[in-house]
Amino acid sequence: MKHLCLGVALLAMSTALRAQDSRDAQSPAEPTAPDAPLELIPVQPLPPPDDEAPRQLEEMVVTAQKTEQTLQEVPVSVTAIDGGFIQATGSADLADVSLYVPNVRVDADDLGSPQVFIRGFGTNAFNPSFESSVGFVQDEIVFGRPGYFTEAMFDIDSVEVLRGPQGTLFGKNTVAGVFNVMTKDAVSGAGADGRVFYGEHGEHRVEAGLGGMVNAWLGGRLAVLDRAQEGELFNAFLQRPEERLEQQAARLKINLVPSYTVDSELTAVISDTEAAFWPFQLFGLDEDTREYLQDFDPDIEDDPKNFINSADTPGWIEKGSRTLGWRTSWAPGPVGALDDLETTLVLGGSRFYIDQLNELDISPANISRLDNHEDHDQLSAELRFTGNGSAPFGWGDRVEFVAGAFWFESSYTLLARVLAGEDLSTYAFTDDAFQLITGDGSSSSPLVLLQGLGPALVPLLENDYYQFDYNQDIQSTALFGQMTWYLTDRWAITPGLRYNREDKRVDTAGTAFCERTPAAVVPCIMGLLLEASDYDHDNLRRSESDLSPKLALQYFSDHSVNYYASWAQGFKSGGFNALSFNGEDLEYAAEEAETVELGFKGRFFQRTLSLNITLYQTRFDNLQVLAFNGTFFDVSNAATAYSRGLEADFVWLTPWAPLQIAGAYGWLDARYEEYRDAPAPIQQGIDAEQDLTDQRIAFAPRATATLTPTLSFPLGSLVLSAAVDVLYQGDQFVDTDLDPNTYVPATTRYAGRLSLGSQSERWSVTLGGTNLTDERVLNQVTDTPFFPGTYQAQLASGRQLFGALNLQF
Repeated sequence: MKHLCLGVALLAMSTALRAQDSRDAQSPAEPTAPDAPLELIPVQPLPPPDDEAPRQLEEMVVTAQKTEQTLQEVPVSVTAIDGGFIQATGSADLADVSLYVPNVRVDADDLGSPQVFIRGFGTNAFNPSFESSVGFVQDEIVFGRPGYFTEAMFDIDSVEVLRGPQGTLFGKNTVAGVFNVMTKDAVSGAGADGRVFYGEHGEHRVEAGLGGMVNAWLGGRLAVLDRAQEGELFNAFLQRPEERLEQQAARLKINLVPSYTVDSELTAVISDTEAAFWPFQLFGLDEDTREYLQDFDPDIEDDPKNFINSADTPGWIEKGSRTLGWRTSWAPGPVGALDDLETTLVLGGSRFYIDQLNELDISPANISRLDNHEDHDQLSAELRFTGNGSAPFGWGDRVEFVAGAFWFESSYTLLARVLAGEDLSTYAFTDDAFQLITGDGSSSSPLVLLQGLGPALVPLLENDYYQFDYNQDIQSTALFGQMTWYLTDRWAITPGLRYNREDKRVDTAGTAFCERTPAAVVPCIMGLLLEASDYDHDNLRRSESDLSPKLALQYFSDHSVNYYASWAQGFKSGGFNALSFNGEDLEYAAEEAETVELGFKGRFFQRTLSLNITLYQTRFDNLQVLAFNGTFFDVSNAATAYSRGLEADFVWLTPWAPLQIAGAYGWLDARYEEYRDAPAPIQQGIDAEQDLTDQRIAFAPRATATLTPTLSFPLGSLVLSAAVDVLYQGDQFVDTDLDPNTYVPATTRYAGRLSLGSQSERWSVTLGGTNLTDERVLNQVTDTPFFPGTYQAQLASGRQLFGALNLQF
């Protein structure tokens, strides 16, 4: 209730601020003749005594509605962060950026399966058949795999985070929102620039770019990135860092302007990443598991917050992408009844791959490993028309519109093997193995005394594995349109609609492999342990059609305040489980979302304060969820869920010229409306269920908040600036079964930086740090495969100190 009261108070604040601006606007004007027309009388504040232009916030231009608009015009809850702020904070990826965005959470520690959540709903990509709930768009190209979120982030112009269903303009699989990333081009990135970043734990990043227009019709920009780190997590068993990473990337943009009405851009991007894998620590070892693992490492421990683990597999991951894009815009100007028309064609093609070998049991015993290979190819095309003209039938002032067609085709291949390790021979006689096979999380194995026979079974485990083969082809087409109709100079209505058709074809198989003679009576051990059976299903098909409508109403008051109310629906396609152990119940249904928003966006105090507030409620039907099956995660549908809350952000140029304050606040209440057959904590049994109706959804902090005061002082030809970030994250559960051991309390972290540079911005030197109080916060806690009742935890970064040098010519 207190949060709702806060929302009402913030809305009331806008009225008071508007009244204050009304008084400000009544500053004395120059005398005029009594009979002068009223509209010709200038009403301006008196100039400052020193004749300097008054400080004002710059307009932030976004493309949230497929056309360039100021942030204040858009009737969408959106946070826009420019590339300068991203560099200043030392952010290396979208997970770092998300800390400054209310009601958004991104975990990128698992490079192959990042988790992205907006307003409590999102993508947990541990099962690769799981479609994204949060869309990822970069330079107008839609990317179809969650792994693109962890591709190299460099040479960024801006990041826009759109909250709520965005199906009308961005299509399927955007039911929770969209990350819309724009990189620098020949105009926004004119000149040469470079950045060298050094941090603790062996981290360094080198970024460089060179661009500009060679002449009136040809230009381009080349940007490169080299990034490396050792990380904090140390494997005491193998004596190696477990967060080591190397990343190289390059982007080339070529701009062609053959005439004043045509503008084209060719983009080519390459990104490659190699990293140690898997960044988890054991947590909550039960007694029998501890005794078993001490035979391999007498110093085995389960403190999830000390950045130390003990695992026998030198795991690794290699991932990368190759992307080619082409955008052509033709703006002939007035055409017929239209005052302005622009036609844009966006073509894109991309290849994405993941190869990885990682530990599954997170222990010094060689029980099981995952050998995983993924390949994704996609092609896309979008043709759209934007423009404005007179209102239809003369009703109103004018209209602005965007309409077009979209086509997307992709092919995805997965080959994954659950490999049996040599220590599976002794593990098979443990209580943990017996519990996994029987499904009874509290039982004891009657075979534990036979553990000494384990070495004799080692020959049976050679080349013993369970294999998943999964091939998926998708073809999607869509027609979309949206029109903003300005009924008067104050009122506008925006209807929109998208029709989407998707066809999905899947071949999937699960097979147990081992070296046995035809007369052998001993089955494949890994298949037996996983209770897996062979299956082979070809030509599974799903065809889905969807209408994603939108309606927004806006009122533009005096003094740059935009009040809006909106309603929208979104759609996330269904599919077939890629990691099934028996080939049954493979299909899961599409997910649908409906949201209502009420908000305002305004500039106050002579445009020195920007304040945006949104209240929302979203309801999901057939919510897609992941349920832990003892080793992997199955995809299924919960019944219904909802999320309601508030988002607010502000930037204030204070009356004291050196001080600027920015901040954001998000509150959400995300719950299952009905979920009676939810997975229970594994201690209750492998397939146990529980009723989570009216319970909180995981990965949904009740509140998030940031506050960033910045001081800037001129020192002759130099500028000294200092900034502090206060980052608050509310309490939450970090696993879908809401196990009490996965509860993470609220935390507050601090970051800061001190910069000295030239007023011309040609150079600057920055010293800073993140998580200055070294808070130890668990990003995720899940059940550990093969050890029922034990957990694996992933720890967020501790304190990091850094230095950076920026150059610009």
